[in-house]
Amino acid sequence: MLLEGGAFALSGETGEELWSYYDRGEQLAGNVTDDGEYVVLHDEDSDRTVLLETDTGRIAHEYGLDLSEYEYTQTTSPHDLDAALGGITGETWVVRWEDSVSSYDLDTGEPVWAAADVPSCSDVGQVDSLTVQKEVVVAATTCFEHPEDKETVAWTVGWDFTSELVGLDPGTGEELWRVEHSIGRMPYDSLGRTITSRPGGLVYIDFNDPSLPLRYSLLDIEEREATHLETRSLLWTSQDGARLGLWDTETGDYLIQDRSGDVERTLERDGVSMSDDMVADGHRVGLEGGVLYLAEWTEDGSVPEGFARFEGFDSSTTFVWDRAESISVSNALSVPGGVAVAYRADGEPGVMGLR
Repeated sequence: MLLEGGAFALSGETGEELWSYYDRGEQLAGNVTDDGEYVVLHDEDSDRTVLLETDTGRIAHEYGLDLSEYEYTQTTSPHDLDAALGGITGETWVVRWEDSVSSYDLDTGEPVWAAADVPSCSDVGQVDSLTVQKEVVVAATTCFEHPEDKETVAWTVGWDFTSELVGLDPGTGEELWRVEHSIGRMPYDSLGRTITSRPGGLVYIDFNDPSLPLRYSLLDIEEREATHLETRSLLWTSQDGARLGLWDTETGDYLIQDRSGDVERTLERDGVSMSDDMVADGHRVGLEGGVLYLAEWTEDGSVPEGFARFEGFDSSTTFVWDRAESISVSNALSVPGGVAVAYRADGEPGVMGLR
């Protein structure tokens, strides 16, 4: 759990506190590194950055670098630094800026390497998103022509562009491979996509536009191949990446399939006995045995319909709050031993585990 003043680690099975690093007097930027090894906390007032081992909470590294001096974002969101902290590998910080990717030494602040013109464009190029792993840094890039007499063409439907996924050596910045994967109707569709690492050498690609018929894709790093998931979003991945849980945004079906695309099990929407609002508009957590649906807001969580329902391939369970209170859910994700849910009950924040 990342909070303004630090971080807590809780057991997924019992909710017991495993470790904590917290100070109510501090306001810390925080994230978990892309490879999942560290929790990163940065105090912008003192320029102190602490890396905690995710399993133990032990301080693995500590640095005193002013991160605001480095170009790590192209937007003005208050959470830009939080997101960029995911690019820390332990001793270096890998960031993107315009059309380049750079690595900095966290002890000295000196550049370790800089990869310029990563999109490799003849005109306009940008690195849109980044995920940093021990074996490879993956950059999502966009290229398009921009006439000098036009203010912008990024939102012009039908304007040609090229999207690529580029693998860089995390130690040197050298290009290892390049895969073209162009989706969308205009350059902005590509510029707005995000990539995230998943187990088994997979990278999940989301173009973040519900109107796109091919919004979701999956990159297999070893095979260097990107596959369209079409209308199916990725909810669950086995630890080895061999099996995937996909939710079809059009039909509402949930499917478990292997890496080659063969479907093993299907949970059809017609068999899901709950309101359409909970299924379509609420939170969904994919699991090996089915899907947990949670309403974004429930006026009274104690009613028989509850605030959440698990629809499994073999059984179903309704979750009812123990008091007649409103329940709003802000986030939910699968954790070892259960599902962690961030919520507010009658306005009071909390976290609970469902199993």
